Amino acid sequence: MENSATLPLLENKTPTPSATVAVPRVYFKNLDGIRFFAALMVMLQHLSDYKGNPGVDLSNVEKGMVSSLGSHGVTLFFVLSGFLIFSLLFVEKQYTHTIQIKSFYVRRILRIWPLYFGFGLLSILGIDYVFKMLGLSIDTPATINLIYLFTFSINLQLIFATINKGIIELYWSVCIEEQFYLMAPWLVKKANNFLGISLGLIAIGIGSKFLLEYLITSGTIHTNNHINPLYTFTTCWFDAFGMGILAAYFNFNKNIYGKIKGVVENKVIQSIVIFLAFLYVTNVLPKAQIIDKYFFSTVASILFAYIILAASTGNFIFNFENSFLRRMGRYSYGMYVWHSSIIQILLLFLMKWFSRDNRLVFEILYPLLSVTIVVIVAGLSYELYEKHFLKLKKAFTVVQNQKV
Repeated sequence: MENSATLPLLENKTPTPSATVAVPRVYFKNLDGIRFFAALMVMLQHLSDYKGNPGVDLSNVEKGMVSSLGSHGVTLFFVLSGFLIFSLLFVEKQYTHTIQIKSFYVRRILRIWPLYFGFGLLSILGIDYVFKMLGLSIDTPATINLIYLFTFSINLQLIFATINKGIIELYWSVCIEEQFYLMAPWLVKKANNFLGISLGLIAIGIGSKFLLEYLITSGTIHTNNHINPLYTFTTCWFDAFGMGILAAYFNFNKNIYGKIKGVVENKVIQSIVIFLAFLYVTNVLPKAQIIDKYFFSTVASILFAYIILAASTGNFIFNFENSFLRRMGRYSYGMYVWHSSIIQILLLFLMKWFSRDNRLVFEILYPLLSVTIVVIVAGLSYELYEKHFLKLKKAFTVVQNQKV
């Protein structure tokens, strides 16, 4: 069975053992492709950022257009995650009238933890050796970094702890997602007002940014100024998750979806929203300071939630249902995890081999070669490592998210 935005949410029913209920498969079209584009957005910003690091001084003509692309790529990840995971939870509750909490957590562990800990341990325990190879003598506090790794709190380390070269900064978003999903299955299992949940999360996400800024400026709490705390504190991203959940709720409530179907599946409106999203994420549209500071994830989340909802119906202006994009979507988690190390190492090698004035190398060859190598490494990571755990994950899956 494919998702067709016609499944109503069933509420206030006597719980029925899930083993006796035939739960349909639900497939969301085009979302693998969108997941790949989210990973690509993050990578494109980092490709530019690393060329602008102190002492590098390379041609960086694309910097203006991609300087916020990574942030919006993370926003897209969070909105997509909220949409997909809560859609599956909605279907599970609809057909079984409960949520298997243990199975949910096991699925998250088998999907996220193998690569998270595999790469994390490799990085933390091997970073000093890499520095030594580069001729640098740096002794990173591995024990401290391992504590933050195992407690999934690297985002809080970036805000409150002493910064060191061994911090795996890109893991901040993975930690936020894992922190959020500690409560996700309980929200669906215990509550029936899913519209209220999504709107409440959006309000918390926006309010958290204002509250955190007040606490910092008033001196109530102190941060290390390494990174914008409004950008890495967990609840500041609840608006993105909430917007994805709101789109999921609209998708599975036939009464609501029937009222908005014409807007969602109208290809002219889709074109306009996609165009506005492109202008927004590439900084072509000017942003007021208050928008850029407190609503940086909210505005993008609104646009992304609409795009994801429209794409998932299959009546979308673009067709991402080809084997390449679907495969790239499966590799996207590995792309996110591996890309930072790969492209920085590649940049160091290119700087040794070519003149820094060679724009052909650093504006064209560097990004193309980076994306190619990252995709290859992520593919190998998925096929040779992650895939084994995903096979185990199927035993704990209540709602299959795949084509029939």
